[in-house]
Amino acid sequence: MEANKIDNFWEGFPLVHSDPEIRGGEPVVKGSRLTPDALVENVEAFMELRGMSEPEAVRATLEQFPGVPGGAETIRQLFAYQETHIHELQL
Repeated sequence: MEANKIDNFWEGFPLVHSDPEIRGGEPVVKGSRLTPDALVENVEAFMELRGMSEPEAVRATLEQFPGVPGGAETIRQLFAYQETHIHELQL
């Protein structure tokens, strides 16, 4: 999949922004250098590989990335956004 299509996926989501000075303009969670994709993929991995529920996977992800601005709520919102908009990547 094209990197540009993935980058545009997060465009307009209020907790994410792109800045050429941070990670070369790759989308990151505001107030951090963390990509939304890394956080969401981590939640998915905990759910798929360890059989965790979504709340458990969010807590485990936050343990790995304790500096997420907004904490678990930010991770939940990113995960929910991807879940409801994933079809946009498949067009």
